Amino acid sequence: MILKKRIVRPNLGGALRPRADQPRRNFLYIEVTEHERKIIQDYCVRNHVSISQFLAELLLDDASKPKPTEKVILRPELEFTAAEQEKLELLAMLHNKSSVHELIRDLIQRSLETQHLHTDRETTMIRFYLSQEEHQTIATHIAAKRLPAGKYVAMLALKALTKDRSKKT
Repeated sequence: MILKKRIVRPNLGGALRPRADQPRRNFLYIEVTEHERKIIQDYCVRNHVSISQFLAELLLDDASKPKPTEKVILRPELEFTAAEQEKLELLAMLHNKSSVHELIRDLIQRSLETQHLHTDRETTMIRFYLSQEEHQTIATHIAAKRLPAGKYVAMLALKALTKDRSKKT
């Protein structure tokens, strides 16, 4: 006797996405770890929404927002020994930088400018469906960001879930 795993239907009893003009035959994948997939699925089950609907609405909402033009200031707290701090100051001077902050910024900037974002983490794929019009909107939005679609959408989903958890507490 073969036991079949019970299929979880997160959107059971929830509101469905509005009907599109055309069938949702286009799709995108997101890359998440098994733990992240479980978090997304649990959220969708609690909120009676399908994973596909959650991801599509999240990305369409992101695409509809205006692009922020202001710069964001990050103030990381880094710990160094006195000897390491002196070495950083010397490196800044040798690289003709006015401060250690400018040196660190330049070092990080090089990593941000590379086009390949790779990790060694083991991931699984989640597919979500879009209509032709939705797919075109999202493809244009992601292309403008110049980020890998699967990783960007996963980041958006996890940020949304973190924001949702912080609202509840």
